[in-house]
Amino acid sequence: MKKGLIRLSSNYLLRQSKLFSTNNRLVFRFCSAKQEKHEFKAETKKLLDIVAKSIYTDKDVFLRELLSNASDALEKQRFLATQKGEQVPSDLEIKIDLDEQKRTITIEDSGIGMTKQEMIDNLGTIARSGSKQFLEQVGSQMNDKIIGQFGVGFYSSFIVGDTVEVVSKSERSDKTYVWVSDGTGTFEISEAKDYFQGRGTKITIHLRPDQAIFSKKAEVLKTIQRYSNFINYPIVVNGERQNIVSAIWVRNKNEITPEDYNKFYEYISNSKLAYKYKLHYSTDAPLSIKALLYIPQTHMEKYGMQMEEFDISLYCKKILIRKNCRELLPHFLRFVKGVVDCEDLPLNISREGYQDTALIAKLKSKLNQRLSEIRQVTLLEGVAMDDEHRNSMTKLLRFQTNKSEDFISLDDYISKLPQGINNIYYYLAPTRQQALTSPYMEPFSNSEIPVILTMNHMDEVVFKQINEYSSKKFVNIESDQAEVDKVAQKSTEENEKKEETNVETTIPNDEITPFCLWLKNELNPIISQVQISKRLKTSPAIIVSAISSGMRQVMHAMGQSTDDLKNLTLEINVQNPIIVNLNKVRKSNRVIASLASKQILDGCLLSSGLLRDPKEVVERQHKILNVLLTSEINTPIIEEVGAYREEAVKQKDSKKDDLDTEIIIDSDGNPQVVKKNKK
Repeated sequence: MKKGLIRLSSNYLLRQSKLFSTNNRLVFRFCSAKQEKHEFKAETKKLLDIVAKSIYTDKDVFLRELLSNASDALEKQRFLATQKGEQVPSDLEIKIDLDEQKRTITIEDSGIGMTKQEMIDNLGTIARSGSKQFLEQVGSQMNDKIIGQFGVGFYSSFIVGDTVEVVSKSERSDKTYVWVSDGTGTFEISEAKDYFQGRGTKITIHLRPDQAIFSKKAEVLKTIQRYSNFINYPIVVNGERQNIVSAIWVRNKNEITPEDYNKFYEYISNSKLAYKYKLHYSTDAPLSIKALLYIPQTHMEKYGMQMEEFDISLYCKKILIRKNCRELLPHFLRFVKGVVDCEDLPLNISREGYQDTALIAKLKSKLNQRLSEIRQVTLLEGVAMDDEHRNSMTKLLRFQTNKSEDFISLDDYISKLPQGINNIYYYLAPTRQQALTSPYMEPFSNSEIPVILTMNHMDEVVFKQINEYSSKKFVNIESDQAEVDKVAQKSTEENEKKEETNVETTIPNDEITPFCLWLKNELNPIISQVQISKRLKTSPAIIVSAISSGMRQVMHAMGQSTDDLKNLTLEINVQNPIIVNLNKVRKSNRVIASLASKQILDGCLLSSGLLRDPKEVVERQHKILNVLLTSEINTPIIEEVGAYREEAVKQKDSKKDDLDTEIIIDSDGNPQVVKKNKK
C-alpha cells in the first residue's frame, strides 16, 4: 500500500482569500529597499482539520457535499457517452447503504470513476476541484449541470467520520483502487481486485461514536429532503428510492401539467389546500434565474399577533443554499411560497451563503417586478368583485404609459393630463413595443395626453365595469372612435397651421367616394363600411369595431361567438402613398389592385388581433411575390459600360417604346406578366 501526503492547492486558496499570487506560489511583499520572497507554510493536519470542521455550520452538510459530488460524476459519465455518440447508460444512480451496527454510511455512484492518479490528485490535494477542471476541458456547455467548484466538499466527510475509505474504478483503467485516510494529513492507496465490475466510486465513512445518528435511515432521509431532493439522478437508500419529486421549476412550462404544479405546491407547503396563483419565471439575462412562486389561498396570520415565516428556498443548480431566505422578497410578500434557483450565485466556500449582496439585491428586484404582475391580477379581481372596497383597491392599481415604463397609479395618471381632458385613455397589446408601434397610437404620438398601456385583457373588463374614476371616463383608443377622433382632430388642426397638405400626395376629392365604394366591394363581407380616417398619420389603414380585441379575448375564453370577421369598418389614410397608389392601380389593373387591397386588410386584421387563419394570407403573399418577381425577370437589363453607355440607353429606350406590358390571369388563376408589340 502506497502512502501519500494530503497536499494544499495553493493557487485556489489564494484566489479565495484574495491574496497576491505569482507563478502559483503564495507570497507576501515587504515595503523595503530590497524585497524578499518567502513561501507560506501550512501545517497540513491543522489545515485539513479547519477545512473539514470549521468551514461548515451544520454537520449534516457532509451528505449534501458527497451527493453533489456523486451527481457530478454521473453527469460527467452521461456527457461523455453523449459526446461519443453512445447510448446514455441506464444504470446512472446513487446508492446509500446504512449499517447501524458497524456505524457506517456508504455512498456509491455509477458515474465516471477515477484512475489511480486522479485519486491521488483529486482526493490528495485540498482545494483541487476535479469538476472545475472537467468544465475547463469541455467548455461552458455543462455549467448548469456540474455542481462542484471548490474542491473541499469531500473533506467534509471528516466532520462525522474518523476514517474514510474510497473505492473507485474508471472506464479508462482496468484496475480498481482503494484510498484510505483518517484525516490526519496522510492517506494510503492500493489496488483492490475484483471490486467493481463496471465503473464508479464508493465512499464508506466510519462514523465517530458521537455521530452515529447518520447511520440511521430517518436522519439520512431528512438530510436528503432538506438539501438534495432535486438531484437529477435517483437516490436509493437501503434499496428504496427517495427523491421522487422532480425540480419542475427548471423545466419548460409547456411540459408541466396543472397536476404537476399542484403536487409540487403540496410538497413545498405541506398543505393539501390548492394555491391561488402561481408565477413560473425563467430568464437568462441579466441573471440566470429559474423560479416557481405560489400565492396561497389563505394565510396563518391572525390579528397581527402571528406573522407568516418566509417560505422561499434559494437554490443553486438544484442544491439548497438557504431555506426561508428573507433577502429575496420584501417583507410584505412573506406569504409567498416557492423556490428560486440562480446559477450565477457567487457562493462562499461552504456553499451555505453568498458573497455578493449587490447581486442578491438585483435578484430581489427582478422577482419583485414579476410578482407585481400577480398582485395586479389579485387587485383586479377585487376591483371587479368587491363593491364595498372597489374604490380603495382601484387606487392600488399600477400601470405603465406610453410616456414612461414606470408603474403609476390612476391618480398619478390624471395629474399628468392636460387641462380640459376628461378621459382616461388606454390601449391593450401583447407587449409594450407592439403597443408603441401600433397604428392606433398615432393620434397620441405627438400629443401631451398619456395613454395607459396594458398587456392583460382583464384590465379592460375592469375598466368597462367601473366605467370611470375620479369623474374621468375610461376610453379604449382601439374601439371608442368618437373620443379618439376628438384628439385626432385637435392634432390635425395644429399640424395644418404648421404645414399645407400637398395635393399630389392625396386622393382627389372627386375620387374618394368611388374608391371607398370599390374598396368596400372588394373586401365584402369582412368590411361593411369604408371611411376616411381622422386619426392616422403614417399607416395606410386600420380596422374599427365596437368590440375591442381585449373584449374579444374574454368572449372567446367564455365560448361566446363574436362574428369577428363580419361588418367591420375600415378607416383609410387618403394621404398614405400605398392608398394613393392603390387608387391609381385599380383603374389600370384590377387584379393587382384586388390583391393589394386584401393584403392591406390582412395587415389591419393582424394589428387588431383579428387574424385567425394565416393560410389565405400566405397564399396571397405568394401571388404578389410571383407578380413582382415575374415583372423583374421580364424587365430588360442592359449593362452600361464604357463607350457603349449611350448606345445601351438608346436600345433600352427603343425597346420600351416598342413593347407594352400586360398582366393576365392564367388557367391556374395566377397572375402573369406578358409583353406585346405596340399596334
